[in-house]
Amino acid sequence: MGRFSDNFQRGLYAFMAGRNGMDALARYALGAGIILTVLDFLFGGLLLSVLSFAFLAYALFRCYSRNIGARATENARFESWLRKPRAVLARLRGRWARRKDVKYLTCPQCGQSLSVPRGKGTLRVTCPKCHAQTTVKS
Repeated sequence: MGRFSDNFQRGLYAFMAGRNGMDALARYALGAGIILTVLDFLFGGLLLSVLSFAFLAYALFRCYSRNIGARATENARFESWLRKPRAVLARLRGRWARRKDVKYLTCPQCGQSLSVPRGKGTLRVTCPKCHAQTTVKS
């Protein structure tokens, strides 16, 4: 049994040599295909079936493609497109983690997000962007 698994592993390595493999875009396409497949099982419909098949086929195409340069360019474009939503989510996660220690407010003049420590009473806050002063209860 050990010889079969060794041969299979060597054969798989040889097959994948020079191929793209799983990158971020392929993982997202695979995840979207799986989610659409589950939705297709629950609700049915030709559109969900076609979309799930298309996403799964695209993920396989990306994994087994030998044109690594083109796939790397596509993946870099996809990663740059995801950079801003990921930063927004990271900022929201940080705000949620500090919600008991920090109170968040917006400047009435310019809309800049400001933070003050909680439990310090009434504070006079100066906006670093427009230098407007406001009084808030923390």
